[in-house]
Amino acid sequence: MTRIKHLLAIVFLLLSFGLAKGYAQSDVDFSPDCPGATTGPDVMPQWKLDWETGFSHEWNRRNGAHERTWTINTSTFRLGVTHNAELRLQIDESATHTPEGNYAGISTMAVGTKIKVFEGARALPKVAFLANFLLPGGNNSNYLPQHVGIQTHLLFENTLSDLFSLGYDVGVEWSGDTNNPDVFFGACLNYQPTDRLSFFVESYNRYNSQRQDDWAKPGRTSHFDCMAEIGGAYMVSPRVQLNIFSDFSLNELSKYNTIGFGLAWLLN
Repeated sequence: MTRIKHLLAIVFLLLSFGLAKGYAQSDVDFSPDCPGATTGPDVMPQWKLDWETGFSHEWNRRNGAHERTWTINTSTFRLGVTHNAELRLQIDESATHTPEGNYAGISTMAVGTKIKVFEGARALPKVAFLANFLLPGGNNSNYLPQHVGIQTHLLFENTLSDLFSLGYDVGVEWSGDTNNPDVFFGACLNYQPTDRLSFFVESYNRYNSQRQDDWAKPGRTSHFDCMAEIGGAYMVSPRVQLNIFSDFSLNELSKYNTIGFGLAWLLN
């Protein structure tokens, strides 16, 4: 609980600092990271603070599992600290139901940064670097790792036309509790028919050199965890975005699904 209190204090400081530095503008270039498992390369404008939150329900029967998990609240705060970099803080709270019993708690705690590397030009993509530290939860945590985890990603995006863009994301993720890291690779096709409305379809995948039991069909193991996601977003105002998404397992298509709803809000 002490660690959670410290994180909430950090959230309060970020909010206070961002609101003190920022001022209301209606023409801010606001580009939420949600929805989607791949992450876009855009960073928050300097001293602007974004809050991305939502709710999701996960239905998991993969490899003999029998779980339902509700992410009661996911909160990601993004604060632009320079013209090319932002600070990030994520706190998720979840509850899981299994035949053996129920449990709940903080399911993700992470701090990190996103740094713009290249703005893009002609056929060359935008490029950014993303790094997160996954904070451990101790022996009493039902979700959090026992040791600090690390996520490092390179983020790319190409504009294909006035309506379409392609994002792609490669990286390495170590949960803190596994011997070998996961290699992450994803691609996301975005379609934006109007200034307010957008849709996307993506594939995001993980590879681990050690075979993972829960990535495959019952009685089997796999090096690959292959997922897909579809969704859409609507800008209610220049500062508020609503979104919806759904995920599927390509390893066991009928055994996994997530549906979620979200909100992104430019606070200042």
